[in-house]
Amino acid sequence: MQASHHLSEEILKACDIRGIVGDDLNEKDAFFIGKAFGTALLRMGKKRCLVGFDGRFSSPSLSRRLVEGLISCGISVTKIGLVPTPELYFAMHHWNMDAGVVVTASHNPAEYNGFKFLTSEGPFHEKAIQEFRRLCENGDFEEGEGNERFRSIDDDYIMYLLGHLELPEARTLSVVWDPGNGSAGKILPSIVKGLPGSHRIICGEVDGSFPHHHPDPSLKENMNMLAGAVQEEHADLGIAFDGDGDRIGVVDGEGYIFMGDQLLTIFARDYLASHPGATVMSEVKASRFFFDDVASHGGVPLMWKVGHTNQKEKMKREGIGLAGETSGHIFFEENKGYDDGLFAAIKLINILSHSSRSITEMRKAFPRFYDSGEIRITLSRKERERVVKEISQRLKAKGLPFTDIDGIRAHCGDGFWMLRGSNTQPHITIRCEAASPAGLDACMAIMRKELALSGITESMLEAKG
Repeated sequence: MQASHHLSEEILKACDIRGIVGDDLNEKDAFFIGKAFGTALLRMGKKRCLVGFDGRFSSPSLSRRLVEGLISCGISVTKIGLVPTPELYFAMHHWNMDAGVVVTASHNPAEYNGFKFLTSEGPFHEKAIQEFRRLCENGDFEEGEGNERFRSIDDDYIMYLLGHLELPEARTLSVVWDPGNGSAGKILPSIVKGLPGSHRIICGEVDGSFPHHHPDPSLKENMNMLAGAVQEEHADLGIAFDGDGDRIGVVDGEGYIFMGDQLLTIFARDYLASHPGATVMSEVKASRFFFDDVASHGGVPLMWKVGHTNQKEKMKREGIGLAGETSGHIFFEENKGYDDGLFAAIKLINILSHSSRSITEMRKAFPRFYDSGEIRITLSRKERERVVKEISQRLKAKGLPFTDIDGIRAHCGDGFWMLRGSNTQPHITIRCEAASPAGLDACMAIMRKELALSGITESMLEAKG
């Protein structure tokens, strides 16, 4: 039997692996994660794997050790260097590879890092990732002599993105871009050069300390700098990306920050115009407005679990052409179902360039809903599971209807409240929404009462608007 190794249970998430570097994740972990993934691949009959990494300071060294682990099993590794995560997804199909790993912690704080996995069949997640722990503790690895090489995919990926432009000659846009000092900043200047109109990039240098703001465009405080720049430039809109470029955030010309389900609504209207009656999917945090709007435009709305791997898997299994999340992951079938913030940006530019209305005018025509913003409660995994289980049991005992496909989504009056354990961070995530301020207050009151019954106090709530 080979050497064994213990992986912290806390770093093995539902969709990927993430932990604090030097605390519960280190270079030795990366080596054994490489051995575990390499073993899993060989037992699936796969031998070729791509490896890329993001701009975090720990990413090159973690990537190097990951590659060593993969090679020790007999895997042939093609390294593509510093890339946004969607570039690795693109390379998977462009080069017809068996599998891929990108070293990234996406939107997590700078002290974190991690690994996202996929195979040619689709997402590699949940039980497959949990199996790494058993493989490592038992030293149950395949042995072999693999190899490694470096090959750049940047130019092909940039050409692919620009090849999806469908711009009229008459209308161009003024756009401010904010990659948040994340890995999308590496190739964004080359993409912008290929776009008509006026463009400015802020926070463009790849910097693992994220000096200007946290790279999570789903949170208002991280979009304020972009909103200010858009208004200063009198631009049409601003487009942001998260730390590894698979999510998009948007502000309009008035500095209004869109939620992901609002963006998905714009994409859905465009998609349904050419695919009448098609299914469009989102997740349990999404606004009632999104589901109502898809139905009113002749589509079939579908609610599913949060998490990019969950959405991709459901999309592939049921042949869904468009999906998205409130966090800004948008999945297009024409892009192999992958979440790619840069691809979504090109699609949005196409829509706006062909529309007689600005994105601000589109937004102002949306019906008004009142929203709590995202509320996060920091808890351990066991505590997150306990709270959700206890509240579910109480609702069932009272005979109150709720959706439990992912946490809890309970209707109340003209709105809903929902809570679920995060797949990527140590939080319970909460959202409340209603068609009126009074309805929102009522939903918030019910949610707070249920949390209090499970020992969650007001001081533990951290509002994120």
